[in-house]
Amino acid sequence: MLISHPKKSLYEHLKNTYQIGFKIFKEKKLCFKAFSPEVLEAIVRISLLAHDFGKAMSYFQEYMTDIENRFKKIRHDKTEIKNHGLISGVLAFVLAKSIIKDDAAAFLVYMVVSKHHGNHDNFPNYVSGLNEEKRELLIKQFESIDMLELQNLTTQLEMNFDFTGYDKDKFVKDLDSISPRIMMKFEKRFSGLEGYMLLNLVFSILIFSDKLEAIFYSEETPLDVYMEGLSQRMEIDDNLVEKYKNNFCVKDTVTAEIRETIYQDVVDSVRNLDLSKKILSINLPTGAGKTLTVLKSSLLLKQRLEEKGIRPRIIYLLPFTSVIEQNYKVISKVFSTEDSNILLKHHHLSERIFKDDDGVLYEGSIGEHLIETWESEFVISTFVQFLHSILSNKNRQLKKFHNIANSIVILDEVQSIPHKYWGLVKEVLKFMGEVLNCYFILMTATMPLIFDEEAGEIFELAKGKAEYFKKFNRIDIDTSLIKNNMNLTEFKEHLSNDIWEYSDKSFLIVMNTIKSSVDVYRHLERQFGKDATVLYLSTNIIPKHRLARINCIKNNPGRKIIVSTQMIEAGVDIDIDRVYRDLGPMDSINQTAGRCNREGGKEKGQVILVSLVDENNKDSDYYKYIYDKILMDCTKDAIGDIEKIPESDIFKYAKEYFSKLQRYGSDDEGEEILKLLYKLECKNAFEYSENDKNNVFKLIPDTFKTVDVFVEVDEEANKVWNRLIEAKNIKDRFERKAAINKLKREINNYTISVPDKVLKKHLTPEENELTKITSEMLFNVYDLKTGFIRDQFEDYIF
Repeated sequence: MLISHPKKSLYEHLKNTYQIGFKIFKEKKLCFKAFSPEVLEAIVRISLLAHDFGKAMSYFQEYMTDIENRFKKIRHDKTEIKNHGLISGVLAFVLAKSIIKDDAAAFLVYMVVSKHHGNHDNFPNYVSGLNEEKRELLIKQFESIDMLELQNLTTQLEMNFDFTGYDKDKFVKDLDSISPRIMMKFEKRFSGLEGYMLLNLVFSILIFSDKLEAIFYSEETPLDVYMEGLSQRMEIDDNLVEKYKNNFCVKDTVTAEIRETIYQDVVDSVRNLDLSKKILSINLPTGAGKTLTVLKSSLLLKQRLEEKGIRPRIIYLLPFTSVIEQNYKVISKVFSTEDSNILLKHHHLSERIFKDDDGVLYEGSIGEHLIETWESEFVISTFVQFLHSILSNKNRQLKKFHNIANSIVILDEVQSIPHKYWGLVKEVLKFMGEVLNCYFILMTATMPLIFDEEAGEIFELAKGKAEYFKKFNRIDIDTSLIKNNMNLTEFKEHLSNDIWEYSDKSFLIVMNTIKSSVDVYRHLERQFGKDATVLYLSTNIIPKHRLARINCIKNNPGRKIIVSTQMIEAGVDIDIDRVYRDLGPMDSINQTAGRCNREGGKEKGQVILVSLVDENNKDSDYYKYIYDKILMDCTKDAIGDIEKIPESDIFKYAKEYFSKLQRYGSDDEGEEILKLLYKLECKNAFEYSENDKNNVFKLIPDTFKTVDVFVEVDEEANKVWNRLIEAKNIKDRFERKAAINKLKREINNYTISVPDKVLKKHLTPEENELTKITSEMLFNVYDLKTGFIRDQFEDYIF
């Protein structure tokens, strides 16, 4: 009997993998043009059933049965002979060419199967990689296969191919046919990004199913429980939002009425939506109730698609990990559940524990796999997780790609996508809508011109958006002070005078850098600490303290003075009377303004812009430390000589800013990546090389190297650290990984990211280990009010 894993038959593994993957595929409604539905079905079927045919060679079978030596470290040249990926790819190609009788389809099968334990390569390498050395290895591997055993396996899997008469000569001939000629046939079948999307989809279905089957087996967990759940996906009541809204306590009836008008307008648009429109937008002022509006809209759209035979997941994306917990808390209240198969949150620090509605708990490798592949009806995650799952050649990231197909994707605060990637994102989302039947809802108060509404590229669901922006008149943005630069000394004096003058108001001061924010905080705390609650907020302090301070701001009455960095823009739901902000890009200004007079009090809120310069660095603008020159030039051009922007005009100025950015800016980097994807040069598009690091997709650039630091600020932190040490000492690697995953949330509460060169001045970070600041080191390294202590003359962004 051929085996795939210790004590497990190869037939059982292939059969189970096929049942998982084919069930997923049959649920999808796809619109690929290159292959007919029947051919595409055959491609998926053969890829799943034949992906491990190479395990039939004696080298692999001996490796599986040699328990004593299997896990010993031996040289690479002795282990390559047992590697089954490439030989499986060639055998799957042989089957596909015979069964489908389509060379291009067979080549796709070969690409998918040959790399199912690795990453996508550049398209030409799938042929050029079959050099003389590789061919000799493949022939040697082929000759070690017992063809009778392989034929029995093929018969059991009900595949119409006779291996009994298939000899070395025929194998070499088929190997020779994997050539530039067959590559040309494949290329001619596709236009645009269709080939890239199809490759990712089939690859994702295979690697997801293969890993899931193997993990369930290794964890000794019955697979039938999961299979039953796969065939009975959960229903979500589309009236959940109305039920939640009925429990609202309305503070301001005028604002509430406007929000309800907006809500009904967007919902009506979805009810009457032409379902051929796949790119949608909700462009509304900050504080207009976008979250509940888009929840209802996505649930209603889901219901309409289900009536057409499509079972979409809803994927809610946010730009920052720090905002996910806040949104998850609201959405879990709307849904009245935290069951993972209904509502799931995923970011790099989230717990890897998956619980379904029947109380079945998956931990360890299974929980990690189900969470990382978004096996849920409603997923909350980040732009990074999403975009690096559709723009990637990495096995680990692509394993969720199939669950993005047929989904409704909400991009909240879409203006956070860097301008250099607008063209790339536009083309990719458009193709995903066309071939994968995805729907996208772009949501923001300041809509970037990724898609042109006037050209019909995007459909606005808030039909009365221009009027809604006029109705919201809660604040004025005062731009009069940016004409004359101020240094920090002058700004602190100006702030002090205003805080004395407006003695009944709460203040929020948003700085561009850590250094300047700490300087301003210390000044204000000395002056006003006895008369008001003075708080500091930035990513320089641990998340536990950040959350406590945000809750203090939201829940405690009395006057508050808050000093922060741009982190306050990331959906932190607070309401302040007067806001001061160091000059930044227009969309960042508008996001900061959304923290002012959010609920619409009787008196207008004031947002005051200032242009601060660093007196310790030749009066250099602070904004130059962190913002692109193009963004700042477009902001200044949009504002012009105006001295006051009422909230009702923000829409107009934001539109002007993005129009200038579109004309002024450059997205050459995104265009270069697109060109690579058209040619399926996936490795060049997504992997750094020593020769070219510029044209590689990376949503968050490596501005400088950072190190994660655990700060032992209290006794509870000490207990968490000790539990982490205990987990790391567990001998079994699977148990060890599961134990560490359980601690992720608690560890994150005490962890900050610090620039590498700053940290090295205080202590030496341990390679591949979480660096710890002990309680004894706190006095010199970490301030309980302002966080990690940095050099007086060094400046780093949040």
